[in-house]
Amino acid sequence: MGRPKTIPDDELLAVAREVFVDKGLAASTRLIARAAGVSEAVLYQRFGTKADLFFRAMVPPTLDVEAILAAPAAGSPRETLERAALGMLGYFRELFPILVPMMSHPGFDFESFVERHPEAPLGRLRAGLVAALEEMQARGEIGPGAVAPAALILFASLHSVAVFERLGAHDGAFDEATIRAMVGVLWRGLEPRADAAADAASADEGAEG
Repeated sequence: MGRPKTIPDDELLAVAREVFVDKGLAASTRLIARAAGVSEAVLYQRFGTKADLFFRAMVPPTLDVEAILAAPAAGSPRETLERAALGMLGYFRELFPILVPMMSHPGFDFESFVERHPEAPLGRLRAGLVAALEEMQARGEIGPGAVAPAALILFASLHSVAVFERLGAHDGAFDEATIRAMVGVLWRGLEPRADAAADAASADEGAEG
């Protein structure tokens, strides 16, 4: 009968995540083992290789995707998108410190990662956003056309905002009005229309700063 575990796997992974976020890919298993109070042999027995340990540890934080994308009881379709965008940005801000070392790993591939971890929020968030737009389209709340490109624009834009914040843009935090204005641009599109002048004031709302 083997010796009982002295530290649960999830605690080991939490320690490994902290070390990888702090030290990057250069973090050694010896350093992780010392921080967790176990031997290197324990890490290899439970997780196989350093790469396996890394990808197990760097799974993105949990997220209630359905709550972020759910339409509120009251509010316009555009307000629903604004609410979702703000929730997504909040998650990207939390995710960024983990995502940077993960993307730096030579073995990382987003599609393969999503396939290995179908429960991970990043993949569910992307798919959920497309599904939410399709439901809005089915209810007649948005116009006809492919919604996947719109979802990609919003998803990628919000991720980029989180990146710019980490680089120090806008003193490290874009304000809520700017995010709502980004959604407004996506909502109306850039193609000129007869009623464009009537929308001009609303289009610029919150965009300054």
